[in-house]
Amino acid sequence: MKSLLSLVCFIFSFATIGCSQKVNEKDVPGAVKAAFTNKFSGASDVTWEKENKTELEATFKINNNDVSANFKLDGSWVETETTIPFNQLPAAVTNAVNTKFPGAVYGRTEKIEKPGNKIFYEVNITLNGKKKELELDPNGVIIK
Repeated sequence: MKSLLSLVCFIFSFATIGCSQKVNEKDVPGAVKAAFTNKFSGASDVTWEKENKTELEATFKINNNDVSANFKLDGSWVETETTIPFNQLPAAVTNAVNTKFPGAVYGRTEKIEKPGNKIFYEVNITLNGKKKELELDPNGVIIK
């Protein structure tokens, strides 16, 4: 019986590795709350998760868009991901995806903003039954 319990605990521990952990708003550091409110004053339906040991991620709606933003625990902004329709991707991005992965079916697409006015696009595709996540710059250069 002990070995069965140990196995269940091991499987549960393994299954939760890498999963985000929900965070109550009251447990979000003041610096993070202030930075979030300053950057996203019109946000609604905000939920918080622990992205990793040094970052929190807010998921929310703004202007009817699904958005997530990451902040370091000191309040410094890391990135923002906004879900966009694939037809709002820059032409260079869709051309690159269509050229490299002909016949791919587009899934979730996001605009990623990072400090220094850096913009990237995340494109999830399915090709031959396999899912792939791509990250491209605005010129269509595939980063990953």
